[in-house]
Amino acid sequence: MLGRDRVVVHARHRAASWVREEWRLPEAAFQIESVVGELCANALRHGGGIASLDLILCEATAYCPRGLHMVTALTAGWGWHRIGTDQKQVWCEIILPLDPLALDLP
Repeated sequence: MLGRDRVVVHARHRAASWVREEWRLPEAAFQIESVVGELCANALRHGGGIASLDLILCEATAYCPRGLHMVTALTAGWGWHRIGTDQKQVWCEIILPLDPLALDLP
């Protein structure tokens, strides 16, 4: 179990570091770290493992409340969908206070 705990800690740390250093949004690091930790822990506990973790910075979308109370409280929305017959992908959206002119979004 210790190895699994390290995976979650590593995912939390990497996500928070990415938000602080690459996106230059240190004020959002704790929120991202908390959500990533919860989703990764659930993936390990209920899904058998973490296959990948993608952080995507994009424009805000509408709020859609669902399950996990902490994730729901800290995100604009989250959910999951099946990949193949025995895998699922979990996603979440976090709205960050940004200056839209400072970003070059696709």
